[in-house]
Amino acid sequence: MNKTEFIDLLRYYFSKAKKDDLTEILYDYEEHFRIGAEQGLTEQEIIESLGSPKDIYEAYMSEGVISERKGLLKGNIQEMVERAQESFKTTVQPQLPYMARSVSKTVILASGVLSYILTILFWFVTPILVYLLSIVWQPFTNLPPLPVISPITLTALAGFGFCGGLTFFFIGKEIMKWRNHV
Repeated sequence: MNKTEFIDLLRYYFSKAKKDDLTEILYDYEEHFRIGAEQGLTEQEIIESLGSPKDIYEAYMSEGVISERKGLLKGNIQEMVERAQESFKTTVQPQLPYMARSVSKTVILASGVLSYILTILFWFVTPILVYLLSIVWQPFTNLPPLPVISPITLTALAGFGFCGGLTFFFIGKEIMKWRNHV
């Protein structure tokens, strides 16, 4: 193996490393060859003293001196955070005012629709419940029928259902007015 083959093998093993790391490592090993040549060593002796390129790569990786470009947890975390912040500033931040208005309109619309649904539910369920509680109703054949509830309690229950429905109706109406102002 000669110097060119050694450097090419290093370049191959460190191909997944960052470009700056790769350049620095190759420069360091070329310096080893230059200094060794000045001392009168042959390329083969220098290569034997340095070890195999694969061992060098494994040593760098095990010590954490270099990091590969790929992978979420590998690389410079600070650099990744800065890139994410820059991306946020250029793509998401200009859209935030529009998104806030859009989301608030959606929430208001959903709240208004929910209020109307609760109104219908109160006005639909209350008469059915009052009717079932006013008769002798036996939901299961083997059980005794449910007791009849007094007319005063039934009237209070009907009033509660009607007023609850009205409350949700007016809440929905007011919420729908807000939707036009947002």
